[in-house]
Amino acid sequence: MPLTILKLPSSLLLLALLATANAQKQNGEECTCFRTNGHSSGYFTSHRFHDFRNVQSGGDIPDLITDATNSSLAGATSDFFLGDAWTSDWTIQSWTNADSRADSDATVLMVNSPNNVYIETSTDNDSSYSTYLTLRTARLADFQSAAEFDSTEQNFHHLSARFLARVTGSAGACAGLFTYFSSSPVQEADIEILTSGPRNRVQYTNQPSVNKHGDVETQASVNGTQDLDWSEWNIYRMDWMPKMTSWYVNGISVANISYQTPKDPAGLIINMWGDGGSWTGEMEEFDRAMLNIQWMEVAFNVSGDYGGKSKRGLDGEERTGWVERRGLEKRKSKGCEVVCSLDEEVNVTGTPALLYNNTGMGVLGWKEGTGAMGWLPVLVVGLVGFGWL
Repeated sequence: MPLTILKLPSSLLLLALLATANAQKQNGEECTCFRTNGHSSGYFTSHRFHDFRNVQSGGDIPDLITDATNSSLAGATSDFFLGDAWTSDWTIQSWTNADSRADSDATVLMVNSPNNVYIETSTDNDSSYSTYLTLRTARLADFQSAAEFDSTEQNFHHLSARFLARVTGSAGACAGLFTYFSSSPVQEADIEILTSGPRNRVQYTNQPSVNKHGDVETQASVNGTQDLDWSEWNIYRMDWMPKMTSWYVNGISVANISYQTPKDPAGLIINMWGDGGSWTGEMEEFDRAMLNIQWMEVAFNVSGDYGGKSKRGLDGEERTGWVERRGLEKRKSKGCEVVCSLDEEVNVTGTPALLYNNTGMGVLGWKEGTGAMGWLPVLVVGLVGFGWL
């Protein structure tokens, strides 16, 4: 029987897609790439979802540690932050601004503490969640206690990140969700919420927002004023793509910035902080502010070697948190055979929905870093016997 190389007729493609779609479970496990929607839509090789809505180890809010050194050296607030599900992807920070304070306008020592990252039991009148993740910052007598965790993966190269979050508490703090690459100048794509600002204002920036002369780069930021209240639950989405960073709130586009879009692979940081400087303002002593997160979802590509912690598998090969379960290396050879969506037809939050399955029919060609795909020729065996040729 002869072999024929061709592009499939649309009628055959439709029939095959319908047949395979019915057999494919929509749990994301078989997806080989992930599609996002909107004007910044793209295709990504990897996906992670972290759900804090019903964590069994949720409990009492930890008391503040009033000594700066002890606060920095504090241990994890619960076993949740010691498990592989957390430590393979995130690292809670304990650094201070003691060394950099003289080079900034900070008026107070800031100390990041693992004691300020915890699972909180909800008292909200909503049965859809019983817990959530909290990052806390508080002004004590001698320092500002803050919270931050960073991704163990430091080689994200374009991503779509989403967070169901809210910010509460006193003025003098900043909630940040952003990519970060340490360079000169720094490269960041930011979502920032200032507790001293109006509750309908969120700032979106491709950093740096100030040039080397100290002048504000007006093209780098959008001070978004939307029909929202950041003290209530909202879904914040940031798409860092090759030529532009785009931001959405609750599915609505709120900002698009092509000026100085980050170029180099980066990590992802979530923090809640204040230092008494001109950006955050100074928090009153004994006041505090919190960033609450129900869930986080990230679709992403990676570039180069894994940049964070690693562990060795049974086969002796290095394994990583972000790459191991949704790894570029596993998916690169397959191409986009099974395409799933983070936005279209999704019935369960965090579970990508199957769009189409091309397994056994050839693959969709992937060009790394472009967020685009194109059809490759398909090898078809014996189509004459089915009456298609």
